[in-house]
Amino acid sequence: MQRLLTVETRQASQKTMLLTPIGSFLVMVIFLFIGACLYAFYAQQPGLPLPDKLDKIFPHFIEQTMPPVMRGLMLAAIVMASIDSPLSSLTSSFVTDIYRPVIFTSGTEGHYLFISRVCVVVFGIILGVIAYFFSHLEKFLWLAFKIGGVTYGSLLGVFLLGLLTNRRCNRVNVAAMAFSALGMLALLILSEKRIIPWDGPGFCCWALF
Repeated sequence: MQRLLTVETRQASQKTMLLTPIGSFLVMVIFLFIGACLYAFYAQQPGLPLPDKLDKIFPHFIEQTMPPVMRGLMLAAIVMASIDSPLSSLTSSFVTDIYRPVIFTSGTEGHYLFISRVCVVVFGIILGVIAYFFSHLEKFLWLAFKIGGVTYGSLLGVFLLGLLTNRRCNRVNVAAMAFSALGMLALLILSEKRIIPWDGPGFCCWALF
């Protein structure tokens, strides 16, 4: 989606879609090449320790064997590769969908650019705090899926509404999404407190409600 948003014409978007599999194939070749290099390195150095799970061989190699300068560059690249997409998406959504049409409608392009840069810093701090909080939890991926389930249903409903109908009811959609998220959040809290079990007729009735 980000690649499609960077082009202006239909022909350019079609070219982007055709080049995407080629880019994905090149990335896969790089992954396989790195894996082959790691296998050859540890085969020639049998005395070096290995991690308990071999799927962690790359971070183990970065931590134990890679020189400090290269280690810092690699970790910085990993962080930037994983955080640039959410920062860009959050900033674009906030400035384009909330700040510009609702909060401040008469600003210049320079003003909105400045707000975008400020939002990148603010959202970066927020994501850093969230990452620090999740680092102290076990099974945080499962917890992330639970949190995502609070909003995924309402997002899918609004998407299907916009795809299948021509009615404009933005305020109603916002209210419906808010009530849906609150309802799912209540169900999540009740299930975590063992007030409503995940299985059984009780949970089915609450889910239908």
